[in-house]
Amino acid sequence: MKFDYVIVGAGAAGSVLANRLSENPSHKVLLLEYGGADINPMHYIPKGFFFTLRGERYSYHYRTQPIGPSGQIETWTRGKVTGGSTTINGMMYTRGAPADYDAIVERGNPGWGWDDMLPVFKAMEDHQLGPSPMRGAGGPYGVSISEDDEEVTTAILAAAEKVGWQRSTDTNAHDDERIGFTPSSIKNGVRVSAASAFLRPALKRPNLTYLKRTKVGYLLFDGHRVVGVRATRKGSGYQDYLAAKEVILSAGTIESTLLLERSGIGRPEVLRGAGVDVVVESPNVGERVIEQRGVSFQVKLKDQIGLTQRLNSVPKQGWEGFKYLLTRRGPIATGGYDLLSAFKSSPELERPDIQGIWLPMALDASSPTMKLAKHSGFMFVGYKIRPTTEGSIHLGGRLPENAPLINARFLETEEDRTATSKILDRAREVVAQSPVADLVQEEEFPGPKVSTPEEVLRYSIDTGGGIYHAIGSAAMGPNDDDVVDSRLRVRGVSGLRVIDASVFRQQPSGNTAAPTMALAWRAADLIEQGE
Repeated sequence: MKFDYVIVGAGAAGSVLANRLSENPSHKVLLLEYGGADINPMHYIPKGFFFTLRGERYSYHYRTQPIGPSGQIETWTRGKVTGGSTTINGMMYTRGAPADYDAIVERGNPGWGWDDMLPVFKAMEDHQLGPSPMRGAGGPYGVSISEDDEEVTTAILAAAEKVGWQRSTDTNAHDDERIGFTPSSIKNGVRVSAASAFLRPALKRPNLTYLKRTKVGYLLFDGHRVVGVRATRKGSGYQDYLAAKEVILSAGTIESTLLLERSGIGRPEVLRGAGVDVVVESPNVGERVIEQRGVSFQVKLKDQIGLTQRLNSVPKQGWEGFKYLLTRRGPIATGGYDLLSAFKSSPELERPDIQGIWLPMALDASSPTMKLAKHSGFMFVGYKIRPTTEGSIHLGGRLPENAPLINARFLETEEDRTATSKILDRAREVVAQSPVADLVQEEEFPGPKVSTPEEVLRYSIDTGGGIYHAIGSAAMGPNDDDVVDSRLRVRGVSGLRVIDASVFRQQPSGNTAAPTMALAWRAADLIEQGE
């Protein structure tokens, strides 16, 4: 059981790494994943994520520590299946802006600027809009933009233009205040995941081994060199898998952190408190975790129009599902949110700091699940793109089955509070414009009781929820106390890298799936170059 590279986690990063590293036939690559296969048809029907997000089969549901003044316990959902979260997420393909990547370099991490990353995105993409200076075509990862003339979305677009947001055909192409149909990880009406785009083609290669249902418990050391991992497969006893060159952790912000700590890499007081011997003191493992916090509202429409009326009963869903099977079109063939916007919380800012997503459907506010309402309406969710409040993730015990301790913190910096307090004002400004205003009967929630900045902040803390984009627990940086260096090598040991969203010190504007895949693509090049 000896390989050149052992990759832990078959999600956004791990699937890309398995593909790129196994391109070299001289590399013997092992990919380990705790989840199972992605063969359920619901993983390929875009709207199927409404079903696969539920339950424990395909996703982790990590409980947080108490949050905010109310002390509510929330859950952070991540993928537990081949393809990781890219198999169950809302399919938003949001890359981030040039300034996000140039800021990585400015923080002392050469090789990650926009001039380095744009060619990676273009090589990855097979974009429906075709190639351009800002897009790629012919790559392995399908991206589409589903435009339609549905009445509610058309009205939202027209109203947004009246408040000065630019109507954009490709919202990834620039960093102005803008709104447009959401770029989605969908091709020909079928979800594209990191597994379907990168892993599945690579599995034909004899030098790539993929083991599912394998839980990696610990890293193996020879002195201060990591030489492999110890794992259980399908509930059996421990098996050691050795790496002649490197072990690469791509298990995500939560699981990569826990694996480092269980293996003795982290804050001494945290490790000793969990009964783990300290191998390498690394004070920022599990620290500096940043997650976005949402603010949402929903309006009720006067007439029975929009997508709600096409999907709010089992017979209607069955009919739309039947049409989808025949045509790969319709509302079931689109991503989680139809419209994507980016805007400034204050006009003096240089670039947008809020992302807003619009869904021309109304949820049943009385239902604890994602059940559609009987009446027509639409939803909006906004969140600060690059928050600065930091939380932490640490192990809750030395065993792999011990639950993590997630200290989720939000809206504690003045910058975060100021921006978030204005989100509802900006969204309501759009809704007050014709033609949207002509359609609206009332704001269903939160309503006029949430109007002042303090009321908006409290509403966000009490009800907003995380956006499932946590980063930072193994952030890269130039300092001795940064967990990984600019080549994503873990400090204090050799033979170990972390390559996943946990290495981002600040969130690339928007979502994390596309940046994480590009990170892995770029990292594979660096590994091949011996860096």
